Amino acid sequence: MPKISHPLTRLALGLGLAVLALVLLVQAVVMLAVDGISDDYLRRFMRGTAAMLVDELHPLDPPTRARRVKQLDELFAYPVQLVPAASLNAEQRARLAKGEMLVQGFNRLVFVAVAPDDPQVLRLGPLNADDRPGNALVLPRELWLMLAVALILAAGVVPLSLALLRPAWRDLRNLQATGEAMLAGRFDAPIQDSHSRLFEPIAAGGRAMLARLASTLATQRELTGSISHELRTPLARLRFALDALVDEADAAKREQAVQACERDLDELDTLIDTSLMLARLDMGALQAQCEMADLAALLTTEAQSLSPLLDGKQLRCDLQLPPQVRFDARLAPYGLRNALRNAARHARAEIVLSAWVEQGQVLLAVDDDGDGVPLADREAVFTPFKRLSDKRSGHGFGLGLAIVRRVAEAHGGAARIETAPLGGARLLMSWPTELPVT
Repeated sequence: MPKISHPLTRLALGLGLAVLALVLLVQAVVMLAVDGISDDYLRRFMRGTAAMLVDELHPLDPPTRARRVKQLDELFAYPVQLVPAASLNAEQRARLAKGEMLVQGFNRLVFVAVAPDDPQVLRLGPLNADDRPGNALVLPRELWLMLAVALILAAGVVPLSLALLRPAWRDLRNLQATGEAMLAGRFDAPIQDSHSRLFEPIAAGGRAMLARLASTLATQRELTGSISHELRTPLARLRFALDALVDEADAAKREQAVQACERDLDELDTLIDTSLMLARLDMGALQAQCEMADLAALLTTEAQSLSPLLDGKQLRCDLQLPPQVRFDARLAPYGLRNALRNAARHARAEIVLSAWVEQGQVLLAVDDDGDGVPLADREAVFTPFKRLSDKRSGHGFGLGLAIVRRVAEAHGGAARIETAPLGGARLLMSWPTELPVT
């Protein structure tokens, strides 16, 4: 027998065999269920014929009876024979002696006693045979029909299964190929359009996942490259300062070199901390867990703790918030700190922190009285390690505003740059007061 190698063909054949087995099982159960009913009907149907034959054969002597049975066998549509009573078991012989009629087998053989204690009994049948095969075993026509129906159904299931499963099989193979490409590190492998509705949601989800992975990997590559670039400057300064410490005999100059090393170490620590924070926000490791709480109290506390770090700039708060607002108490401080530090770098003398609720949105604004941001650059400032070419670029790594935007997005909102009432830039964070209904 040739080996069937294609899994889809094996699956279709397996379904066909399963249908065949199921149909035969159902038919067998039905036959067993109606067997007793059929036997009872056949006894009542054959009672008259059997009684007439017994009445005719009973008075005859055995040789004459045998000849008469042979004549009747030629006349009836089913075999009529005398068989030895010894071919039946004791229970069956006892029932015949009581005058009962026996019905046996698929072929419906009918046994009746001709005379008491006669060594032969009359057998009629098989009743459902189309020909007259004598004592040969004959499968009933109904059984042949049931087998034929089962085979036809099973044969029909195979091509139907192939037709229905082929689109799903193609989709499954496409998903497998994409998965193998992902294991090999090729996250740009496309997921083809689905051929079946069964895998369409999976394909759509896979495409979205691949797009997210590709975007995350691109961001990580850009972040890694930018961090590597940013690390060179403080590391070079550290190396220079350390070389100076080795050869410097002047205590004052050694102290200056030590302080320079400390500043560079602080810069490296800040770079690593902010880079890790941005990476965790980009990868979704820090998910917002918003609760109803007092946002005004948190903003006031954070503003007071950050005041000494604002390079002497005046910080004024204008908080018009309800007692309870939806926000994440872990992430919100990260956004506020980076927003205030960014404003402190560019403000001339004054910074204003304001917050309010408007049209179902929580609005948090940080204004400065600096030079502002040109309209063409207002989106670019949120790009990690992006520094503007003008004098507003200042110091820093270009990560603060990127973190502010990620924090706002984690709350389900956004962050943007506008013109502040003070004349400088306004960094505006916003997020919905209620969770969106999904």
